Amino acid sequence: MIDLTGKVAIVTGAASFHGDDALSQPGQGSETSALLARLGAAVVLADINGDAAERRTEEIRLAGGDAIAVQTDVSDEQQVQRMVRVALDEFGRLDVLHNNAANLHVLFHPGDPEITQLQVSTWETLMRTLLLGAVLGCKHAIPAMVQTGGGSIICTSSVSGMVGELNLTIYAMAKAGINQLVRSVSAQWGKQGIRCNAVAPGLILSPPSLAIGEELIAEYVRHSDTPYVGQPADSAHLVAFLASDLGRYITGQVIPVDGGLIQHSPLVADSRGSGLVAGQTTEA
Repeated sequence: MIDLTGKVAIVTGAASFHGDDALSQPGQGSETSALLARLGAAVVLADINGDAAERRTEEIRLAGGDAIAVQTDVSDEQQVQRMVRVALDEFGRLDVLHNNAANLHVLFHPGDPEITQLQVSTWETLMRTLLLGAVLGCKHAIPAMVQTGGGSIICTSSVSGMVGELNLTIYAMAKAGINQLVRSVSAQWGKQGIRCNAVAPGLILSPPSLAIGEELIAEYVRHSDTPYVGQPADSAHLVAFLASDLGRYITGQVIPVDGGLIQHSPLVADSRGSGLVAGQTTEA
């Protein structure tokens, strides 16, 4: 039912490759780029890794899609402006922007610990890519979208921006900032035809999330309402829906894609195992 024929989309962080064999392990941006192309959109794949973006673009073209790659550091305003110009010059319009770029390797080295161990350099790196990158994308995509009647902006947030974490201090604050960004853009530009939403994934098994190990992945499964955690396609399908005209009445929203991870009492996982459930009648 989702038809993106005639639409032009930019996806940042579109390569999402991990190592030399990354084509076999696509991340969320890579999976979303391919899906949007299969659904009929012309896609601009923007990534700081230009070679990886070119490889993914070639994969999409070989599958029959229409795509072009552009090397982009989303924290650099001039490069973001160039990214939008490439879409306009190559395809003549811009209908969809998926602000997805992230540098998640920083979460592992040097890490994003609790607040007293925070490093300012890590703050600057994460905030510039995760939050400033999304802000700059909106700033320069909106005028292009307005010229042709509007468009849809979808930002990648995270459930970490909606709950307290034992670590991920900077990451969570950046994602909370994205949640406010989508509300601001929706309020400011909705009457000009701009919709802006965020998808907030829980654990998605794409690089580098796979690096957390099977034991921690199992803990996410235990605390989810689903019997599994997410795959890149799970968030990609929601992005595609929000990009399409089927999502025409949805804006200013932050939508979790997390298997119910943050939607229930923290006691639920333990209660499933113990049988100790509040409100349940027990024998005297």
